[in-house]
Amino acid sequence: MKRALLICILFSLWGSAPASAQIPDIPDGFSVTPLMRSTHFVRDVDESLKLYRDILGLRIRFEQTFKSEEWDDILGIGDKTTRVVHLQSGDFVFANVAFFQFLGDTQPPAPEPRTFVKTGDAALVFVTNDIFRINEQVKAAGYAIVSEPIVLFPKEGSDAQSYESLFFDRDGILVNLTQFNVPSSQVPK
Repeated sequence: MKRALLICILFSLWGSAPASAQIPDIPDGFSVTPLMRSTHFVRDVDESLKLYRDILGLRIRFEQTFKSEEWDDILGIGDKTTRVVHLQSGDFVFANVAFFQFLGDTQPPAPEPRTFVKTGDAALVFVTNDIFRINEQVKAAGYAIVSEPIVLFPKEGSDAQSYESLFFDRDGILVNLTQFNVPSSQVPK
């Protein structure tokens, strides 16, 4: 019951519509909704915001700190204060990204930068209309790049190609960007 109450409180804080009106329907033949949110436990929310808000352009939908028995019950974290930031693109209340940081904790060291993926990695996948500008900002900020924008599936004889890039954020979360049908005139030389 406590968990259900906590979930309803979180949804109701997200917007003015009732929580139940914001949750997508469970499609026929399925047991769950489309992905509501991908939540990541990070060392420093402010550092995460430098990428996801400042470079990728997501907007803060919800930000608050929590410390309660209910948070301990659902996360198993003891008596910790948790900073929570939910980010969104557009007005959607689903398919968002959230970052949780345990305040006052000694954080683990940053993962070693690497330029390859391995089993156990997970990627946040976004479609963009500005992959080359974002790539330049990601490089300038020193994120570990696995692949700068490349044509993954060439379309023979087409002037427009789709590009993908892949890089790690500061906590080792992969970010995959895709831009569809980029005319050759828009590809940097």
